[in-house]
Amino acid sequence: MDPRLRLVLSLLAVGVVFAGSTASYHLLCGTSLVDAAYMTIITVSTVGYREVVAPSNTARILTSLTIILGIGTVSVAFSSLISVVLSGELRELRGRSRMEKCVKHLDKHVVICGGGRMGALTAADLIRRGLPCVTIDQDPAVLRELADKDDLYVEGDATAEETLLIAGLKRARALVAVLPRDSDNLYISLTARGLCPKLMIIARAEHPSTEVKLKRAGADRVILPHVVGATKIANILTRPSVVDFFETAAEGVELEVDQYVIGERSSIRNKTLRESGLRQRADVIVVSIRKANGAMLFSPNPDEMIEPADTLIMVGKAGASARLDRLGL
Repeated sequence: MDPRLRLVLSLLAVGVVFAGSTASYHLLCGTSLVDAAYMTIITVSTVGYREVVAPSNTARILTSLTIILGIGTVSVAFSSLISVVLSGELRELRGRSRMEKCVKHLDKHVVICGGGRMGALTAADLIRRGLPCVTIDQDPAVLRELADKDDLYVEGDATAEETLLIAGLKRARALVAVLPRDSDNLYISLTARGLCPKLMIIARAEHPSTEVKLKRAGADRVILPHVVGATKIANILTRPSVVDFFETAAEGVELEVDQYVIGERSSIRNKTLRESGLRQRADVIVVSIRKANGAMLFSPNPDEMIEPADTLIMVGKAGASARLDRLGL
């Protein structure tokens, strides 16, 4: 039986015994309701302090029954209460232990500082794309929501160095700081950059003036939600077809802009775009190439050579880079 249901039933049984004993003392022994209730309490509690019922066979029988039934039901109720408390604590401990083990085994994951709306949406999108992530937060409501979704999380202050380390920062591929206050995101960026000089750091900023400070603190990219939202609204009003192109394609198939880094052993290294056959084999269009030295080639010529460490910027159906991986390119 569920411990909570057993607790409810045992409390009801205690109530029935108390009410029955009080009524019996009142009706059979002629005591007032107050004295009857008092007699029941001192009997069930085994205190036995100054009995107020006149000694008689009826009183003795009632007292004996009250002791047997009262102590039994109270004992069951108490044990049920302990069971409910302990089972809840054990579940929480097991959940935390499992969570800590999962986080310890994470590698090349994303650490998200802040599980609010922006952090939750970021985590959901990363998980959908198959990228592991762990969220740091200390709001009980946010933590319950993360637990209900079985998302990995670390409870604690994201601005604290030890919390970042528990989240596996030194094994992470990136950190996303999306706390509501710019000062917190600034401190997180500064701390994370000191711990991991090569880590990719993306930070949220509410005020445009904070962008420069965040970059000085170590953030590689700064996102201003209000600016992004305003830009999209302007694009919808002035270039709706362009927005539709990037959001949907024919028959409602979603498009996305993706990137793919050419490795030293890639089968298309040192080949031209034409020779690579990317459009035919992976159903993507290469719109730009970022060279290893940082130079960006827009609308590259079909005869442009693909070199190791080049980053191809592609437009195609969702999951373009995953398709390239499956093709072994």
